[in-house]
Amino acid sequence: MTWLVDMAVLAAIGPLGRYVAASMVLYGCGFLFLVLMFRTFPAQVRTAQALGLILGLGFAARAAFLLFPPNTDIYRYIWEGAVQNHGFNPYIHPPVDPALAFLAQGDLNRFWHHINHPNLAALYPPAAMQLFRLLAWISPTPLFFKSVFLLFDMGVMLILAALLYARRLPASRLLFYAANPLAIVFISGEGHLDVLQSFFLCMGLLLLTHRRRVGAYFALGLAVACKYLSAVAIPFCWSRGAGWRVLALAIPAAFCIPYLSAGSDIFATLGTFATRMHYNDFITEGMGLIFGNWSMPAAGLLFLLGLGWIWLTEDDPLHGVYLGVGWLLAMLPTLHPWYLVMIAPFMCFYPSIAWLYLHVAVLFTFPVLGHEFQTGVFQEIPWLKLPEYLPFFALLVWGLFRRRSWGGAQRYSVSKSISVIIPTLNEAERIGRLLTDLRGRPWIEEIIVSDGGSDDGTLAAARDCGARVITGSRGRGVQIRSAVEMAGGDVLLILHADAMLQPGATERIIAALAADREVAGGCFGMQFRDSNPGRSLIAALNNLKAFACGISFGDQAQFVRAEALRRMGGFPDLLLMEDVELSLRLKTAGGAVYLGPGVTVSARRWHAEHFLANFRTVVGLFFRYLIERRLERKIDEEKYYRSYYRSTD
Repeated sequence: MTWLVDMAVLAAIGPLGRYVAASMVLYGCGFLFLVLMFRTFPAQVRTAQALGLILGLGFAARAAFLLFPPNTDIYRYIWEGAVQNHGFNPYIHPPVDPALAFLAQGDLNRFWHHINHPNLAALYPPAAMQLFRLLAWISPTPLFFKSVFLLFDMGVMLILAALLYARRLPASRLLFYAANPLAIVFISGEGHLDVLQSFFLCMGLLLLTHRRRVGAYFALGLAVACKYLSAVAIPFCWSRGAGWRVLALAIPAAFCIPYLSAGSDIFATLGTFATRMHYNDFITEGMGLIFGNWSMPAAGLLFLLGLGWIWLTEDDPLHGVYLGVGWLLAMLPTLHPWYLVMIAPFMCFYPSIAWLYLHVAVLFTFPVLGHEFQTGVFQEIPWLKLPEYLPFFALLVWGLFRRRSWGGAQRYSVSKSISVIIPTLNEAERIGRLLTDLRGRPWIEEIIVSDGGSDDGTLAAARDCGARVITGSRGRGVQIRSAVEMAGGDVLLILHADAMLQPGATERIIAALAADREVAGGCFGMQFRDSNPGRSLIAALNNLKAFACGISFGDQAQFVRAEALRRMGGFPDLLLMEDVELSLRLKTAGGAVYLGPGVTVSARRWHAEHFLANFRTVVGLFFRYLIERRLERKIDEEKYYRSYYRSTD
């Protein structure tokens, strides 16, 4: 197989800095062949056979890299394991400590000279240190350490196979990790420990999928105890229903006991790396240019805000951890290529073109390794970050414009008809105009007006325009759900009575759902009929939120497949915030598509004298709902309803 030959040649010419140009070409071609393998993988192959083939391929490539020259990190692993076996605390004694001179001049002399940052004490978490101690006691050699890491790597692949099966995704997705040149080169080749955190992180997510919460939290705790970066996953895996089981997270803290004599020095080197060292960063470097000495606090605040937003808006732990890990990697002040091993397993579930590019683009760091190989000096080449990162961020933005399906397990039926649902309460002045405009639009099968107790002639006006009218309790979500239960269309389009669709809107809905049958629904961009700078800002913020985050409001003409809504358990029957809840549920049902400008609405709730008060109310209720929902608190619907209409009426 061409890919395997490519990997074997790359392994034979190592290290990466020896023949830089050849290594860059072979490494890049490895990803090209990976994509070709995925695209041409025969669909008729049985799952067991496909997994056997992919696992065998992954093992063969990794075995070829066992003799690849290791990175200097592995010499520190060996050294710190040996130091412990001689009774010393590596968090107290750095490699240059005179007390360890007898080791540096003895059997470990050949390793000691290759240790990076020998003036710094141990950096790695206690569980990793205990593993180093065990491996160094058995065989203090790079080959043995890398062989053990290879076993963990195979374990990651087996766990991913189980997760893919649980999510009913095709076995071919495993190629994105098993045949990923980055994971192969930097784990089996250079021998980095990052595979340990990937193993326990994936194990925790698998156990959480099967509701084995004690084991899941214990595994997540082990992931953190192997590399601190894994802590980013914990918020997305927590739930109030876990109860006492969440305490299993703390069990791996017992690995700290042998090192308590170091006190807070356990984290001293970590602090040094986090605050003083930069390499291959992009966002934090830019923030340094803007904020100067305040760049680290500013970056930390930005990271926490981004992580908090992801936590509030993602229900699926797997997808939440994926986004959280991605945000963390983008914000790190140091991003060595092997750090990307942390996100590599998630490529099997969310094979983002942007992240796949960044996996490839680390080849632009190879000239740095070439300079180090020739001179012994490790020095960043700043301009090489431009071809590495600019296309990456451009592809992230491009991904927002064009949702890309990769053959997921859930595909919906072809949509051929639309049921328009309009919740009303005293809309006699506006309902006739909307219904007249909707009459004759393509694909609309029926129009249902769901009224919440109007006393101004709304019902008569709706019937005169030929709409189907139902009545019931007030509250938009309650009214919409009543209409949904009797609607017959393949797509349910929810319109407010003061809205007006732009020409071609219904055709765009059907076309978008036909183009991607994994999408569960979506919305349009909105604009106000009587606009001004303040209202234009509101519209822009609403549209940006829908475009970038998939969360829309009811005045953005939300639509959803009837089939998807049935799988979701029906429409959320909330008095208020039903539109936000629908958006969040669509994320786990296949996602939502944003169709751009398509609906014009009245500005009646945004009068100048109440503008700021209304803005504060809407934003406050929005974030309050997200927080209470995430904390699984009971939602006081009446309070939301009163707060909103008291400020907007």
